[in-house]
Amino acid sequence: MKTIDINRIRQQDSFQHACRIQKKYGILDDILAWCKTGLTAEWRWQLISVSSNDGPGDYIFYFDSERDYLAFVMKWR
Repeated sequence: MKTIDINRIRQQDSFQHACRIQKKYGILDDILAWCKTGLTAEWRWQLISVSSNDGPGDYIFYFDSERDYLAFVMKWR
């Protein structure tokens, strides 16, 4: 079992930019794949609510780079 050092986990307010989005079921995988290949600086995401047949999922993405943040907003918001 892998242990997590909570002293190394960044707090949400340590990132310079954040973007909250709501997306239908099945889109999150595409967003995460895009982030892994397209972003240049550190980033994280947070699940607020899971998508379902009844409604979209709610997620917050955090970015260190303004460039990454703006690219994300233009692509996914």
